[in-house]
Amino acid sequence: MDSQHVSYYEFGSYRLFPHERLLLREGQTVSLRPKVFETLLVLVQHRGRLLSKDALMNLVWRGSIVEEGNLTQNIFLLRKIFGESPFDHQYIVTIPGEGYRFVADVREVLNETSDVNVAAAQAHHPVGAQDKLRSIAVLPLKTLNGEGVDEHLGAGIADALITKLSYVKGIVVRPTTAVLKYKDASQNPLAAGRELRVDAVLDGTVQRADDRIRVNVQLLKIGDDTILWADKFDETFTNIFAVQDSISEQVAQVLSQRLSREELTQLRKSPTENVEAYQLYIKGRYFWEKRTEQGIKKGIQFAEQIIGIDPTFVSAYVGLADSYSFLGEYLHLDPNKAFPKAKEAALKALEIDATLAEPHAALAETLLFHDWDWDGAEREYRQAIELNPNYASAQHFYTWLLMMQGRFDEAQFRIEQAQKIDPGSLTLNTAVGLPAYFSRDYDRAIKQFRQTLDLDPDYIHAHYYLGAALTHKGMYREAIAEFEAHRRLWVDDYVQQARALLGYTYAVQDNRSAALNVLNELREQQNRRYISPYCTAIVYAGLGESEQALAELERALRERAAWMVFIKSDPWFDTLRSDPRFADLVRHIGLAP
Repeated sequence: MDSQHVSYYEFGSYRLFPHERLLLREGQTVSLRPKVFETLLVLVQHRGRLLSKDALMNLVWRGSIVEEGNLTQNIFLLRKIFGESPFDHQYIVTIPGEGYRFVADVREVLNETSDVNVAAAQAHHPVGAQDKLRSIAVLPLKTLNGEGVDEHLGAGIADALITKLSYVKGIVVRPTTAVLKYKDASQNPLAAGRELRVDAVLDGTVQRADDRIRVNVQLLKIGDDTILWADKFDETFTNIFAVQDSISEQVAQVLSQRLSREELTQLRKSPTENVEAYQLYIKGRYFWEKRTEQGIKKGIQFAEQIIGIDPTFVSAYVGLADSYSFLGEYLHLDPNKAFPKAKEAALKALEIDATLAEPHAALAETLLFHDWDWDGAEREYRQAIELNPNYASAQHFYTWLLMMQGRFDEAQFRIEQAQKIDPGSLTLNTAVGLPAYFSRDYDRAIKQFRQTLDLDPDYIHAHYYLGAALTHKGMYREAIAEFEAHRRLWVDDYVQQARALLGYTYAVQDNRSAALNVLNELREQQNRRYISPYCTAIVYAGLGESEQALAELERALRERAAWMVFIKSDPWFDTLRSDPRFADLVRHIGLAP
């Protein structure tokens, strides 16, 4: 029978859904790694027939060269699931020196809707009526003492679970950036859940010793402090992907009893099956999350190592794309060196898996900041949000496009949607005030930026934007204090954009000598690093030197400076807007003046 017409295979207490990549035992999901599932499916489809090891490996790995030990391990895992010993022949028979035969009686169920069958099968064994649970935080697993423990492993596992669960519709999942601060072993998970404003929190421990990994997890309900689900896993480290699959599926079933085919597919999707690449990815994430120039450059090194080991690791390409975009957007690197590399990596990620939100958002960043392809960027942002509404970064990034086009009401809606996903984010709390800032409602913007600083007086981006809004309100002394605070707190060597805004503020304060000092400082830095002409144009605008400001903006246009996308909405150039040459610059990047 053509397997395309098979809805599922039934044998013993098991149902195997080939199209959903799902195995159920008495209605409960059995977690399988992708190649273990493939091994079982091939055996079931060729039931009753002897399959040689070579034939089976060719069917499962589709011609790729792999060691026989991989097949042996898959058979071992299947026997463990079925409760078989090597001498028990209820399901899989080993023919010594030849291969394997699947011997159980199999019934094929044809021409039925798979989603209905899966839902019906699961409905016989419901996990529990938790229909009021709509949000979850996955805390970094606490690492216990033990030889060979990797300090980043607990956060890496949490990140993988967050990525998987974020694709389940109807559940709001706090992003990785929101939970990293709770990695301390003394942190009370229930208190963390209340701070994160979620209905449930997943907490646990991980211990690695030699080639073994032990994971204990529990899902806690915030409010009555009950344990909704708990489990423990003791596996070889090579089975870390199966452990993550099992945890994410069981948690998803507690929170959402009916899972669609697409959701099940995403829950079972592993970014790699290469343990070495996975361990490097965990370390790379640590540096990416620092969001400093040196941290990003270190993350790029890890991404390149990962791709060298596993050229199909989509998350590594996304990390590479985001890193180069970050270097370009924050003016750490010449845009013509940063964005082409970012775009190449994003396109490669999409080539590997276009069903993930992250590659679409990564591509949108390059289309916006370098290609000035406004329609293409908006299309990719919207696709990312449609694929994963929990991806707060996509909502946040899309907000910038809307503000650059002057669509401030839409921008306010998008940034508030992002904040609902991650209400504790200082970045998003600051960004909520940006539509007001760019629409010249400085009082409302100042109020929002100060609210962020009430939460964290050292948050640098709030100081930066508060200084900008105060400048445009004419409160120059207060603005200068904010820019100086930003400079004191920033850990990177030099932040040209903050210096440019300070230079502008000095200029409009009639402190021309101080403004010229900043301008000379920017010119001197050009011998050491990339300096954007957009920034020098800001200082010239403050000095009232319109010709020089326009000349710098024209140079920024020629070199495709990343910040040229701000030119339509940016308040720093309001004194130039009546000049026809400024209007031409706006048109050149694809916007109406």
